[in-house]
Amino acid sequence: MKQLVYSDSFLKSLNRMDPSAQDRIKIVMFNLANNLARDQMTPGFHLEKLEANNLYSGRINDNLRLIINIDGDQYVVLYVDKHDDAYRWASNHKLQMNNGTGAMQLVTIERTTEQIFDREYLPVEPKLFEKYSDAYLLALGVPEEWIPVVKGSTKEQEELLMEELPSEVMVRLLQLEEGQLVPIPRRHDGDPLEHPDSLRHFVTVKAMDSLSAALESPWAQWSVFLHPDQQDLIKRSFSGPTKVSGSSGTGKTVVAVHRAFKLAKENPSSQVLLTTFSRALAFRIRQMVGILSGGTDNIPPNLTIENVHSIALQIWNRNNPGVQFEAAEEKKVEEHLESAMGLKILGPLDLKFILSEWKHVVDYWGLTDLESYLKFPRTGRGTILGQRQREELWSVFGPVLQNLSNSKSEMTWSQLTFSSATLSAKEQSPPYQHLVVDEIQDFGPAEISLIRSLVSPGSNDLFLCGDAAQRIFRRTFSWSRVGIQIQGRSRHLRVNYRNTQQIQSLAETVLSGSAIGGDDDEEDRNAVSLLTGARPIIKVCENEAEEIVHIGEWLEEMTRLGYEQNEIAILSRRTKTLSAIGHEALKMVGSLKRRDLQDSRVPSGDGVAFGTMHGGKGLEFKAVAVIGCGEEEVPDKEKLDSACDESERQAIMDEEKHLLYVALTRPRERLLITCSRNLSLLIKDQSHSD
Repeated sequence: MKQLVYSDSFLKSLNRMDPSAQDRIKIVMFNLANNLARDQMTPGFHLEKLEANNLYSGRINDNLRLIINIDGDQYVVLYVDKHDDAYRWASNHKLQMNNGTGAMQLVTIERTTEQIFDREYLPVEPKLFEKYSDAYLLALGVPEEWIPVVKGSTKEQEELLMEELPSEVMVRLLQLEEGQLVPIPRRHDGDPLEHPDSLRHFVTVKAMDSLSAALESPWAQWSVFLHPDQQDLIKRSFSGPTKVSGSSGTGKTVVAVHRAFKLAKENPSSQVLLTTFSRALAFRIRQMVGILSGGTDNIPPNLTIENVHSIALQIWNRNNPGVQFEAAEEKKVEEHLESAMGLKILGPLDLKFILSEWKHVVDYWGLTDLESYLKFPRTGRGTILGQRQREELWSVFGPVLQNLSNSKSEMTWSQLTFSSATLSAKEQSPPYQHLVVDEIQDFGPAEISLIRSLVSPGSNDLFLCGDAAQRIFRRTFSWSRVGIQIQGRSRHLRVNYRNTQQIQSLAETVLSGSAIGGDDDEEDRNAVSLLTGARPIIKVCENEAEEIVHIGEWLEEMTRLGYEQNEIAILSRRTKTLSAIGHEALKMVGSLKRRDLQDSRVPSGDGVAFGTMHGGKGLEFKAVAVIGCGEEEVPDKEKLDSACDESERQAIMDEEKHLLYVALTRPRERLLITCSRNLSLLIKDQSHSD
């Protein structure tokens, strides 16, 4: 029986087509898959043999052609484009097995030597890989035709290598460049398409639903294709809690999704929980699992996908029938604290300090009595407190906790989550056997305590993915204080699959210093992007009216470039900026609609995504405008002014940097930064200005 295989190069070319062309191509692909399954050829497809070995063109319509490699009963779909462009592409590529690794590779075969070396002068920079033998480079996966180019390349030509070489090969070369010892991968002597390197780029259509998932979600293709390093994390068995870290775009969510899916499929009698911080991200993760399972209706029944506070609420509701939980809003808690303080004279410990102490110590750590507060170490707090001062402060905190306790249903989310963790720990047996967490850096003591209570300690119990530099909802603390020991089971992802080099470079400059993870380790910030693209644009406008016009023009340009409105987002630090500037700019482009990002619900319908920097957390788009980046908005002045001392001010500043970093790393291809008058000092010294 004939076998249909599709490649990531095909999905990328499909994604560049306009919607009507995409629809036509998908119909032809479905017909082709159905007919190949019957050992037939689609009528009107008109296969034509090309000059290149094993390459054929197939007719989509009068203008479009599909490029396919046919070898016996194996049909590998490689590319789709307009007639002349498709034929030109085919003349410059071939599909072959790498003799060193045994992996299948799509190789560019143009005269690459002339591309690099036909210049008026010879490069004076050192050649990066000249000292390595041809046999060694071939064993690392470098295509034979590219070995002379690789050995002659300098730092200046590295971008060409990134564009043309398979990503897993480029990762090995970059490790060599950094002076690392790169072992030769074990040669694969079976089907070249089953090689771990090949599985990153080729998928065999084993059922129509797998073809449907890929064709309908080309934007999510990197949740289908896995890098071999990621596959190792998914397959490996760990003796206890494991942490996977990596900077933005390195595929932590992809790893979490595949890990949870694999655990659920291979252990049908075990319950698996895949959880994260926000509802919006939990919804996106559910969609990704749906791609793997051939539709959300086919998600394994033993795999639960919920955000952590939904799990906490479910546990609390089961144990408190008939009582309706009511979240205590921060403003209301502040009023309670101010009322409890009354006319008390606490010296320098003013209301600002009391609010901070409640938020970052009492509520954060779930302290419920004076004895616990007196013993609590308060690590990282700038203001030192003696016993008498703590007793005086508890005369404020105690009544507020009592009022919340008396209400039975009104609690902070932290209190609810701690309560649910206690209830869960009392159950005879934990409800889950395996638990996978994404965005673990935003889990505080309450959330960590809850997930620890949901699964028994043991093999493959907790798999935690996150990036400390994206921590924006919770402050750092040691996981060991709430019962999670990593003890050498930390792994780091080093390849950025989302952002172009230009976007990643700008975003990384916002950060400063090291990022400390929950296991008290300094997380590695080294990551390499294998994508290149347009450099970010920073537009400093004279006033808001000019900023509106520029954003509107940018939106028009994005639509001209072929971006769908669902692939575009507008983010800002403040909600009012979205309406005052972003929405006014959107109105300039009549064909575009608006959809809002909120943590409390997932975005629905079509439209350009509008959200705060917080609301964009965990999401991704092809093009993003981060607006209102003036020095009065970024960092948030009001939040900085709420700091009770210099230590807290620095902590807030770090959070603001992390938040900006999150916003700047949401786009895959295009990034616009705008402001009125003075640009934020956090990005003022960057060189990517317009």
